[in-house]
Amino acid sequence: MTRRALAVAAMLLAACPKEVPPSEETKPAPEPVDAGPTPAPEPEAPPPPKVQLPPPPEIPLAPAHLSDVPDSTDNPTTPEKVALGHQLFFDPRASKDGSMSCASCHVPEKSWASSNPTDAKVGGAMNKRNSPTVVNLAYHTTFYWDGRMPTLEAVCNAAWKGQLGADPAAVAAKLNANVTYNALFHRAFKEEATTDNIPKAFAAFLRVLKSGNSAFDKSEAGDKKAMSPDAQKGWELFKKSGCIACHIPPLFTDFDYHAVGVGNEKPEAERDPGRKDATKADEDFGKFKTPTLRGAALSGPYFHDGSRKTLEEAIEYMASGFSKVKGPKLDERLKPAKLSKKDVAQVKAFIEALNGETTFGATKPELPPE
Repeated sequence: MTRRALAVAAMLLAACPKEVPPSEETKPAPEPVDAGPTPAPEPEAPPPPKVQLPPPPEIPLAPAHLSDVPDSTDNPTTPEKVALGHQLFFDPRASKDGSMSCASCHVPEKSWASSNPTDAKVGGAMNKRNSPTVVNLAYHTTFYWDGRMPTLEAVCNAAWKGQLGADPAAVAAKLNANVTYNALFHRAFKEEATTDNIPKAFAAFLRVLKSGNSAFDKSEAGDKKAMSPDAQKGWELFKKSGCIACHIPPLFTDFDYHAVGVGNEKPEAERDPGRKDATKADEDFGKFKTPTLRGAALSGPYFHDGSRKTLEEAIEYMASGFSKVKGPKLDERLKPAKLSKKDVAQVKAFIEALNGETTFGATKPELPPE
């Protein structure tokens, strides 16, 4: 066969369709399944507002007599959070109705406490316990007079909703509507204000609020003229009388809970359960957290119920050893101390020597405009 004939035969064979076995036949495409309407894409979060913010202050060092404390793993302290928390602490816009701020009951000039036996909440209901100082809270592991809260974030959240009466979502929305606060939250938390990060901002500020450089601290550092002769004598009486058993330097608290009989003059049904509110244990009835004595000369009235108006009255009561107090079992570690009027005055002079300087935040910040 010629070469031309072979080429023609090959072309004819290529043009013929191949038979496909039944097993290899193309199967029909399945019917399409109706998946419903295509979901609309989620809207993108709006970018943070472009607001010119001043740089936040640097976080101050702890006073020389106090050690550093481990930072929160859930809420690491940053200058941006601290500056934001400082503003919120003084801003009544964080409350339900704009009538009260944290600083209403924690006044810098009163050693960040209150001058009232007890304070009203937003709405007018009264607290049953005195507002304690919020200085040096970074060193505490339980909070409130009864220790019912375990972290600064938890106590800030509780006080925000309880004392300030805040509806968290409503306050967050109000702050986000303020262009400056919106920018401050984005800078501190990389997001707008939320019900979670507002208490974290409060806590960040309180974690750096520390007090030191008192006359007592200077004396302990070697300046023997820093404390007056009466204060020096009062320090010796303070130790000799057993006060130091619970008011342990450098913070002058043992962070523990004791029954000292304050309020036991009331009928039993009207007495404050104290620590029992947190633990539900009968043996904790009437126990309250040992208050710090740093700044105590500025933060009267005294005890959990604010029942002693002056520092002298508080010293005299504690020196009595509770000998005239009736009621539940009282703390056995403190015994009566025979203190004259002069002795009481000298112990007072020593406690006055514990008034220190706040490391940060005593000056009211400039609040964002409405």
